[in-house]
Amino acid sequence: MSDKIPLVQLLYISTTTPSAATSLSSVLASARRNNQANDITGMLMFNGKRFLQVLEGPVEAVEATYDRINRDPRHRAQVVLARRTIAHREF
Repeated sequence: MSDKIPLVQLLYISTTTPSAATSLSSVLASARRNNQANDITGMLMFNGKRFLQVLEGPVEAVEATYDRINRDPRHRAQVVLARRTIAHREF
């Protein structure tokens, strides 16, 4: 049996809350800081209205991060598009 920590990859989309002033630079700075602290890698895309993000890392860290995103007032209508176990990080 392997001692390797299982990794998960989660892909979601969300829409910005109309009243939220969303600065891409502040979102990116926050994501980089939090993801590095929690051993999460991934990709973040933002078109001014919608976020598309891939989170990958240890299962508990990814789930905790996504829970935090769900509580973030800048996001609404979150939809998980994919959640899968991965052997290696893609990002």
